[in-house]
Amino acid sequence: MKINHSQRLHFLMVDSDEDDTILMQEAFAESTSLNHLNCVKDEVQLIDYLHGSGVYQDRQHYPLPNIILLELRAPTNKTFEALSILKESSEFRRVPVVIFANSLDDTLVANAYDLGAASYIVKPNTFDALLNIVKGCHEYWSMCARPVLSLKPKEIPALKERVILSTQPTEIRPH
Repeated sequence: MKINHSQRLHFLMVDSDEDDTILMQEAFAESTSLNHLNCVKDEVQLIDYLHGSGVYQDRQHYPLPNIILLELRAPTNKTFEALSILKESSEFRRVPVVIFANSLDDTLVANAYDLGAASYIVKPNTFDALLNIVKGCHEYWSMCARPVLSLKPKEIPALKERVILSTQPTEIRPH
Protein backbone atom coordinates (compact mmCIF):
# COMPACT_ATOMS: atom_id res chain seq x y z
CA MET A 1 0.00 0.00 0.00
CA LYS A 2 1.10 3.53 -0.60
CA ILE A 3 0.05 7.02 0.29
CA ASN A 4 0.37 9.64 -2.41
CA HIS A 5 -1.75 12.68 -1.63
CA SER A 6 -1.34 14.13 -5.10
CA GLN A 7 -2.29 10.89 -6.84
CA ARG A 8 -5.52 11.06 -8.77
CA LEU A 9 -8.32 9.03 -7.22
CA HIS A 10 -10.39 6.92 -9.57
CA PHE A 11 -14.02 6.64 -8.53
CA LEU A 12 -16.45 4.25 -10.17
CA MET A 13 -20.12 5.07 -9.67
CA VAL A 14 -22.87 2.49 -10.12
CA ASP A 15 -26.23 4.25 -10.42
CA SER A 16 -29.21 3.52 -12.63
CA ASP A 17 -30.65 7.03 -12.32
CA GLU A 18 -29.33 9.14 -15.19
CA ASP A 19 -30.16 12.40 -13.38
CA ASP A 20 -28.18 11.31 -10.29
CA THR A 21 -25.27 10.32 -12.54
CA ILE A 22 -25.25 13.71 -14.28
CA LEU A 23 -25.39 15.55 -10.94
CA MET A 24 -22.49 13.48 -9.61
CA GLN A 25 -20.45 14.16 -12.75
CA GLU A 26 -21.13 17.89 -12.36
CA ALA A 27 -20.15 17.78 -8.69
CA PHE A 28 -16.88 16.02 -9.55
CA ALA A 29 -16.17 18.57 -12.30
CA GLU A 30 -16.92 21.50 -9.99
CA SER A 31 -14.95 20.14 -7.04
CA THR A 32 -11.70 21.03 -8.85
CA SER A 33 -10.03 17.98 -7.38
CA LEU A 34 -7.81 15.54 -9.21
CA ASN A 35 -10.56 12.96 -8.95
CA HIS A 36 -11.64 10.95 -11.94
CA LEU A 37 -15.18 9.55 -12.16
CA ASN A 38 -16.47 6.82 -14.42
CA CYS A 39 -20.07 5.69 -14.26
CA VAL A 40 -21.91 2.49 -15.04
CA LYS A 41 -25.65 1.96 -14.78
CA ASP A 42 -25.89 -1.39 -12.99
CA GLU A 43 -24.08 -4.20 -11.22
CA VAL A 44 -23.64 -6.21 -14.42
CA GLN A 45 -21.74 -3.30 -15.99
CA LEU A 46 -19.77 -2.98 -12.74
CA ILE A 47 -18.47 -6.53 -13.10
CA ASP A 48 -17.69 -5.96 -16.81
CA TYR A 49 -15.86 -2.75 -15.93
CA LEU A 50 -13.77 -4.45 -13.24
CA HIS A 51 -12.92 -7.33 -15.57
CA GLY A 52 -12.00 -4.90 -18.34
CA SER A 53 -14.51 -6.63 -20.62
CA GLY A 54 -16.03 -5.26 -23.81
CA VAL A 55 -16.05 -1.47 -24.01
CA TYR A 56 -14.10 -1.27 -20.72
CA GLN A 57 -10.88 -2.85 -22.06
CA ASP A 58 -8.96 0.42 -22.38
CA ARG A 59 -7.56 1.08 -18.89
CA GLN A 60 -6.48 4.58 -19.96
CA HIS A 61 -10.16 5.53 -20.27
CA TYR A 62 -11.50 3.02 -17.73
CA PRO A 63 -8.91 2.76 -14.94
CA LEU A 64 -9.46 0.42 -12.05
CA PRO A 65 -11.21 2.30 -9.26
CA ASN A 66 -9.76 3.28 -5.91
CA ILE A 67 -13.29 3.79 -4.57
CA ILE A 68 -16.63 2.38 -5.73
CA LEU A 69 -19.83 4.40 -5.21
CA LEU A 70 -22.68 1.89 -5.23
CA GLU A 71 -26.31 2.96 -5.41
CA LEU A 72 -28.65 1.10 -3.07
CA ARG A 73 -31.73 0.18 -5.06
CA ALA A 74 -34.87 -1.49 -3.86
CA PRO A 75 -36.87 -3.65 -4.33
CA THR A 76 -34.78 -5.74 -6.79
CA ASN A 77 -31.64 -4.81 -4.90
CA LYS A 78 -28.65 -6.41 -6.55
CA THR A 79 -26.57 -3.93 -4.58
CA PHE A 80 -25.92 -6.24 -1.64
CA GLU A 81 -25.16 -9.13 -3.94
CA ALA A 82 -22.61 -7.02 -5.83
CA LEU A 83 -21.12 -5.78 -2.54
CA SER A 84 -20.83 -9.34 -1.30
CA ILE A 85 -19.15 -10.48 -4.53
CA LEU A 86 -16.66 -7.59 -4.35
CA LYS A 87 -15.79 -8.30 -0.73
CA GLU A 88 -15.31 -12.03 -1.46
CA SER A 89 -12.99 -11.23 -4.38
CA SER A 90 -9.29 -11.51 -3.63
CA GLU A 91 -8.58 -8.61 -6.00
CA PHE A 92 -11.31 -6.12 -5.05
CA ARG A 93 -12.13 -6.82 -1.40
CA ARG A 94 -9.81 -4.01 -0.32
CA VAL A 95 -11.41 -1.39 -2.55
CA PRO A 96 -13.65 0.81 -0.40
CA VAL A 97 -17.31 0.66 -1.38
CA VAL A 98 -19.48 3.62 -0.44
CA ILE A 99 -23.20 2.94 -0.49
CA PHE A 100 -25.40 5.79 -1.73
CA ALA A 101 -29.05 5.37 -0.70
CA ASN A 102 -32.23 7.37 -1.10
CA SER A 103 -33.17 6.90 2.54
CA LEU A 104 -31.83 6.01 5.94
CA ASP A 105 -32.96 2.57 7.03
CA ASP A 106 -31.31 0.94 10.06
CA THR A 107 -31.63 -2.57 8.64
CA LEU A 108 -30.11 -1.62 5.31
CA VAL A 109 -27.33 0.33 7.01
CA ALA A 110 -26.49 -2.70 9.18
CA ASN A 111 -26.59 -5.04 6.17
CA ALA A 112 -24.31 -2.75 4.16
CA TYR A 113 -21.69 -2.60 6.91
CA ASP A 114 -22.00 -6.32 7.65
CA LEU A 115 -21.15 -7.03 4.01
CA GLY A 116 -18.11 -4.75 4.07
CA ALA A 117 -19.26 -1.29 2.97
CA ALA A 118 -16.83 1.47 3.96
CA SER A 119 -19.62 4.06 4.28
CA TYR A 120 -23.36 4.51 3.90
CA ILE A 121 -24.41 7.94 2.65
CA VAL A 122 -27.96 9.16 2.07
CA LYS A 123 -28.19 11.00 -1.26
CA PRO A 124 -28.53 14.71 -0.52
CA ASN A 125 -31.41 16.90 -1.66
CA THR A 126 -29.32 19.77 -3.03
CA PHE A 127 -26.40 20.14 -5.38
CA ASP A 128 -24.43 22.09 -2.77
CA ALA A 129 -24.80 19.22 -0.31
CA LEU A 130 -23.67 16.75 -3.00
CA LEU A 131 -20.68 18.96 -3.79
CA ASN A 132 -19.76 18.97 -0.08
CA ILE A 133 -19.92 15.16 -0.05
CA VAL A 134 -17.70 14.92 -3.14
CA LYS A 135 -15.17 17.32 -1.64
CA GLY A 136 -15.27 15.44 1.66
CA CYS A 137 -14.75 12.12 -0.11
CA HIS A 138 -11.74 13.50 -1.94
CA GLU A 139 -10.27 14.99 1.20
CA TYR A 140 -10.78 11.80 3.20
CA TRP A 141 -9.81 9.18 0.61
CA SER A 142 -6.77 11.10 -0.62
CA MET A 143 -5.34 10.82 2.91
CA CYS A 144 -5.86 7.05 3.04
CA ALA A 145 -3.37 4.42 1.98
CA ARG A 146 -4.73 2.45 -0.95
CA PRO A 147 -3.84 -1.00 -2.26
CA VAL A 148 -2.24 -1.26 -5.67
CA LEU A 149 -4.55 -3.15 -8.03
CA SER A 150 -3.43 -5.40 -10.84
CA LEU A 151 -4.21 -4.16 -14.35
CA LYS A 152 -5.30 -7.71 -15.15
CA PRO A 153 -7.69 -8.56 -12.31
CA LYS A 154 -8.39 -12.14 -11.40
CA GLU A 155 -11.79 -13.53 -12.16
CA ILE A 156 -14.64 -12.43 -9.97
CA PRO A 157 -17.93 -14.26 -10.13
CA ALA A 158 -20.84 -12.97 -12.16
CA LEU A 159 -24.03 -11.83 -10.51
CA LYS A 160 -26.50 -14.56 -9.72
CA GLU A 161 -30.26 -14.37 -9.77
CA ARG A 162 -30.49 -14.98 -6.04
CA VAL A 163 -31.24 -12.35 -3.44
CA ILE A 164 -28.69 -12.23 -0.65
CA LEU A 165 -30.66 -10.24 1.88
CA SER A 166 -34.34 -9.73 2.20
CA THR A 167 -35.42 -6.13 2.26
CA GLN A 168 -38.52 -6.14 4.36
CA PRO A 169 -40.52 -2.94 4.47
CA THR A 170 -39.32 -0.66 7.22
CA GLU A 171 -40.12 2.84 8.28
CA ILE A 172 -38.35 5.45 6.18
CA ARG A 173 -37.22 8.40 8.23
CA PRO A 174 -36.77 11.85 6.68
CA HIS A 175 -33.21 13.10 6.59
